Amino acid sequence: MPHAVTREASPREAVLLNHALDITPIESPLFPFPNQSKVGPTSYVPYMTMPYGHCVAEWQAKLYGLQIEDLLYQTQPFIEPIRADAPTLIAIFYPDDEPENTTRRPVEIYLERIKRLAALNEQVIIYAPPSISTLIRSLRGDKHWHVIDDFESIWDMPNNMHQKHNFTHIQPQLFAAFDRKPGVLGWEPENCYNHPHRSAVYNAKAYVTYDAVLRNPFGSEQWMYVDAGVFGEYGPRDADGGYWTEILGHQLSVQKFDRSISLSRDTGVVIGEYMQSLAYGIKDINHAAWTDPKKSWMCQHFIAGNWVGSSIGMLNYAVRFMQTVDDMDANGMYTAREEFVIPQVMIRYPNTIFSIPWKEMEWGKWEHLIKGAYLTYGGEESVPTIGDPIEGVICRGYRQRRGHLHGSGMYSWPWLKRKDVYGARYY
Repeated sequence: MPHAVTREASPREAVLLNHALDITPIESPLFPFPNQSKVGPTSYVPYMTMPYGHCVAEWQAKLYGLQIEDLLYQTQPFIEPIRADAPTLIAIFYPDDEPENTTRRPVEIYLERIKRLAALNEQVIIYAPPSISTLIRSLRGDKHWHVIDDFESIWDMPNNMHQKHNFTHIQPQLFAAFDRKPGVLGWEPENCYNHPHRSAVYNAKAYVTYDAVLRNPFGSEQWMYVDAGVFGEYGPRDADGGYWTEILGHQLSVQKFDRSISLSRDTGVVIGEYMQSLAYGIKDINHAAWTDPKKSWMCQHFIAGNWVGSSIGMLNYAVRFMQTVDDMDANGMYTAREEFVIPQVMIRYPNTIFSIPWKEMEWGKWEHLIKGAYLTYGGEESVPTIGDPIEGVICRGYRQRRGHLHGSGMYSWPWLKRKDVYGARYY
């Protein structure tokens, strides 16, 4: 049996290895870029004077650097929760306003997905433009289907207003300058990433996460941002060929939310799902993807459609995402795709992002395990693995002080298969 090769930690590894487990403010990232952005969330995100809950009010005051002795906040929800301790889902639907030949999917497909989200019959806060908000409301006729139509277009979101020129003019140039090997698997970014409207939607996900938690009409303590793609065309069918009916017959599991929040606590979220392409090697903290603008698309890949957390964890993730976008822009880094931003958030603000690892699901069940991971489907004991991606492959020698949570039931997965996806050091 050969002995493991030991070596001295690199400078970037040493930064992570020596990092204390405190809550890092957004203005002090662990790996700052050379140029500091002149804008950030506190310069464009509105301050809410009466958020729900003392902890949220206190967090917001700290974010803005305010010394407030008597915080103002709501103590009763505006809308009675659908059931005790029920989590709240956050969603957004702004149809593509660009020429038809650049549209990824027809609007009708997205509407079918939103209908499945409505059919889940959980409490939902969904953001949509006024032009279709009546239609969205009509998909479900009860108070727990809460539609917010304050923004006419995706560009009217506070964190997109100053980004429009960037996403429509600068980002395409940065995308075109990426190092790539056309036709070589894993060595070329997908062209669909280079799309201004979708860039704005990705960025808006962080804003609506922030905004929904501050509004909090149901008085929630547990949250999940959910992409429409969760209820896409890949899922279980019933005898009549209908999608997702098996899943829609179940509720969100408070116990499964509790399990994720017990690991991420108030510092961050659990995001699904994490994997990386091994086509150009293990991309640890020493890889050029973290520092070279032409290789930034090669960084670790998250299937970024969902994240789960407590109120404070969701807020921390949202502002750190927005701040990272602004900082990357100030340094000529392509930021118009969330899979390229989330990894930077992960290393800049450790303890913000924990992850459900990607795994193969039984064909014909669903495309990604996040689609059923937080439902009572499969039983409360059927839960996915959760860990810190930094511990997995990003930093040699890093150990997550909180440990990690093992998977069981339908989500258990042999170590050898994990090794094939993440490399030998994972868990």
